[in-house]
Amino acid sequence: MRATCLKRSVTSTLSLDIIRWIAIILGSVTGSGAGHKSMSASSNAITIADIARAAGVSVSTVSRILNNKPDVAEGTRQRVQAIIAELGFTPHAQAQRLAAGRSRTIALLFPDAQLSLMREEFILGAAKAASDASYTFYLMTSDLTRHQLMALCRSALADGIILMEIHLRDWRVSYLKRIGFPFVMIGRCANNKGINFIDMDFERGIAQATEHLASLGHRKIALLTFPDDAHERGYGPAVRSRDSYMRTCKQLGLPTIVAPANDTRSQLAEATDALLNRHPDLTAMISMHGDTTIAVYRALERRDRRIPADVSVIAFITRRAAELFTPPLTAIDFPAYDFGYQAGRMLIAQLQGSGGVEHVLPPPQLVLRESVAPPCASRRNGSACPVGNHERRDAYR
Repeated sequence: MRATCLKRSVTSTLSLDIIRWIAIILGSVTGSGAGHKSMSASSNAITIADIARAAGVSVSTVSRILNNKPDVAEGTRQRVQAIIAELGFTPHAQAQRLAAGRSRTIALLFPDAQLSLMREEFILGAAKAASDASYTFYLMTSDLTRHQLMALCRSALADGIILMEIHLRDWRVSYLKRIGFPFVMIGRCANNKGINFIDMDFERGIAQATEHLASLGHRKIALLTFPDDAHERGYGPAVRSRDSYMRTCKQLGLPTIVAPANDTRSQLAEATDALLNRHPDLTAMISMHGDTTIAVYRALERRDRRIPADVSVIAFITRRAAELFTPPLTAIDFPAYDFGYQAGRMLIAQLQGSGGVEHVLPPPQLVLRESVAPPCASRRNGSACPVGNHERRDAYR
């Protein structure tokens, strides 16, 4: 319920945001005299155009006085301020900030942010960082074109941007660097010189998960990963996780079993079924699909494959989500809320001139719960695998 309410309140398209704020600007700062007469007549609202006419000065002069600009004659300033007090004018705070060239607003660009516990935590973390610093926050879930990103940067609607879904060679990063627009990344490119980022260490996380399963005796370990086209486009998590899996399996002398799938329950369930059809003797899986890994559980259940007696499962997922699984899911802990908060903090520090370049790559933590056990040797002689948990819940490796 909270996630649904959140999305309704903060999700918007670029065009709607621009239309809304342009309406504020035109209505409170730069509108024509005729337009403001009409507004005053209908709503009794006092605008700076009304103040300008009463004081015999330009709208831009009133705007400069409201924003405490020094290059206004003291007599003019006092006259305008007296009229403001007499008419009871209260400027729109956001319009004032926009007129001054700052909005005290940060935007999170999160393309295709479908509802999930992990996505919700990224958003809530970034929003909390903005709130703590008295910044406005908004979320954009459309996949922006170059023209739309250019329009956003030129509009002064946001002072800075948090970018997500980062590719190794990301045109958005190149553009924002070139124009000098403040931003940070949740994720990282191939070259991150001079760029603030926080990211999951997917390479080490995959290696930890694979090595742990191998240490328990698993020899056929599959990677449920992102679609092939995500890997080909250079999507960071897709490239880093698959490459690390291939490298770790080679080092351990294990076969590589890669199962690409889209991040939807139906398609992940289909991929799990196809995987088990090809490899009926599979004993372990590592999932890159976070909350959607519940589809793996359901697919195994339909085939009477028990977790962990028949198949062990590890996923990259938040602690809150992992503990909702039955049995609780062993995981590479993904602290999405902290990532969102730290990205917001880094961006605001950059905007305030108090932060240097930060590259934050926390060491991954493998949290052992009840979805992983040694492979069942009994299955090879036809007897039933014993049901039992072989790992201590919430232990850290």
